[in-house]
Amino acid sequence: MKKKLWMIFGPILVAGFIFLFILFGPSAIFGGVSERAVSEGATSMSPAVVGGEEIQRVAFGSDKYLPIFGSSELSRIDPLHPSVFAKKYKTGYTPFLIGRPGTQSLYHYLDINMLENELKNKKVVFILSPQWFQPKGVDDNHFGATFSPIQAYTFALQDEKETPERRYAARRLLSFKVVQNDATLSKLLENIATIGPNKPHSPFLTKRAGEIQYRVLKRKDELQSKFVTGSKQAKIDKEVKQLPDQPNFKELDEFAKSLGEKQTDNNDFHVKNHYYTKKIKPIEEKLKDSKKDLSYVESPEYDDLQLMMDALKKVHADVLFVNPPINREWTNYLGMDQSKLHKYYEKSEAQVKKNGFKYLSLEEYSDMPYFLEDPIHLSWRGWVQVDKSLNRFMKEPLPVHYPKTDPKYYFKKQPLQKNLKQELKKKN
Repeated sequence: MKKKLWMIFGPILVAGFIFLFILFGPSAIFGGVSERAVSEGATSMSPAVVGGEEIQRVAFGSDKYLPIFGSSELSRIDPLHPSVFAKKYKTGYTPFLIGRPGTQSLYHYLDINMLENELKNKKVVFILSPQWFQPKGVDDNHFGATFSPIQAYTFALQDEKETPERRYAARRLLSFKVVQNDATLSKLLENIATIGPNKPHSPFLTKRAGEIQYRVLKRKDELQSKFVTGSKQAKIDKEVKQLPDQPNFKELDEFAKSLGEKQTDNNDFHVKNHYYTKKIKPIEEKLKDSKKDLSYVESPEYDDLQLMMDALKKVHADVLFVNPPINREWTNYLGMDQSKLHKYYEKSEAQVKKNGFKYLSLEEYSDMPYFLEDPIHLSWRGWVQVDKSLNRFMKEPLPVHYPKTDPKYYFKKQPLQKNLKQELKKKN
């Protein structure tokens, strides 16, 4: 009888023991990130790296890596890309690329919040994208595709005061389906978002459930950090060979121009040939004057940007914000109002500078050929300007202090507690 019972329940007990050991066993057994994994992770931009914790903590805990936050433009590797430039000319820093299509300010807020100890007093580069500032901000699909549970749970479990900033961030996260579908996470965030002591869920039980879930995510991240996929290092090593021996920016710009000319000779928009052939040509006539009403002047992205900047101020990071242009020939073809587009640059610049950060606007290059490889992504001559600015930025001293954000900024964007309860009731 004992043998039969063991045959039935033994495998279940063993599997349960293994699961508990993985979950609660010593971190030293599963932890530990190799230098190779960090090096490959610097250019991987894979979900496990960008949305993870271990590799980023190790990278930014050293002085070797320069965090560059952005989105899909970071994956455009050509001979002038900052990762290639830094390796060729031994700049003393190695770019660590943090971004994927759809990673916008709210996503980066969670990442920076998670890495607050590693980013203290560090140099940081942040590349904005005008198209982030859509009238409705980042949508469910893009946010859900890039969402990092471990970064969200880190935020939700932090033992911090219920500041207006944290309450607003919690409410903002609760507006996305990927968060709403996680019962434990949404309960944690609802408790943060609620003003006053009367929380909608048991703080003790909800926090214990969150801690168990975080532990599972932590172990998964530790295991994934052993194997990095998608590294672009081989391509970087190949592109390095094309650069001249000395970093003369005038010569580099001419070289970049020659590369762009060769790769954009089948269209009038100065975008890469294959992009024009696959993305534009099949629907070119339909796109004519199709964006007359599009504006980036009003968007929830500005509030997400403020959240992210407050996270950077908290760690006293020295940040250079780069605001790329949009291809002028393209925006004219779409019928976009150039005065509204200019207002976007004015508004975003004012916000960044008001918060005390360094700022580089590339708006003036919107009509320069070979600055972008497609309507919105930096390449060739664009990367030359970024390389030049990074070279200067890395030599500048750290800022003395940053101005504090007025708490009223977030208060104005939060409904009263009773409204939150109504929202939660409707949702549930």
